[in-house]
Amino acid sequence: MPDAGDLDAAVARIAAAGREVWPDVELARDALAAHVAARRAEDPGAPLEPAFAADYYLAVALAQQVPAAMRVFEARLVPEIDVALRRLRLPGGAADEVKQALRVELLVGDPVARIGDFGGRGELAAWLRVTATRKALKLLRKAGREETLDELLLEHWPDATPGPAGKHLKITYTAELKRAVAEALGQLEVRQRNLLRQHVLDGLTIDELARLYRAHRATCARWLADARADLARHTRRRLVASLGLGTDEVDSVLRMLDSDIELSLSRLLREPAP
Repeated sequence: MPDAGDLDAAVARIAAAGREVWPDVELARDALAAHVAARRAEDPGAPLEPAFAADYYLAVALAQQVPAAMRVFEARLVPEIDVALRRLRLPGGAADEVKQALRVELLVGDPVARIGDFGGRGELAAWLRVTATRKALKLLRKAGREETLDELLLEHWPDATPGPAGKHLKITYTAELKRAVAEALGQLEVRQRNLLRQHVLDGLTIDELARLYRAHRATCARWLADARADLARHTRRRLVASLGLGTDEVDSVLRMLDSDIELSLSRLLREPAP
């Protein structure tokens, strides 16, 4: 452990450097000191005061989810991530997916926010560009074998239609149902798709989503409910078009499959207990 006087002096210098560059970001001295001490314990050879002290200060504030630091992240650092992702020429909405995955990994974390790994040896913007590039390449490599949201929805679809007739209906309509769900997801806004992915695939709670989007939990709950409703509406519309049936007939088929969309999605995507 560093000498208490040396630690206090290093923390004071880091705080001064951080507040000079990021004057709106107020980080508690105790939180900064604890992070500096933990960093030194993990790497005894590391200097108490990092080379890029202001960026280190901001990273610790982000790990503590200081609101002003979060605003800096969106305004100053997300554009740096965009630069790195544009170079990769990612397909479709992959760049948005990578950015949202990074927000979860870096700022929410499980159990801790990974932004706390930044040690201040280089610029934070450069560290984020490298991190974003690695994340994007990892997601692209895994894309062919990872479970997608539409596959997960159908995997959890109720199967309460035993017997030959039920099995025949499922075989007949599952392909159309899968296609309808996938196409319906494509009709959602980027934020709606991200909310569903983060809630269903990443397992984020309403409170975690609220912190991630810097919104009230009631607002996030409403966004998620709207995304579920829009997904249900688009899915039903796609089934009507693809099966050549009327809305009532489609609903009848879904009831026979015990797969009423609103019921099934609300069951799968229900808000977790507070």
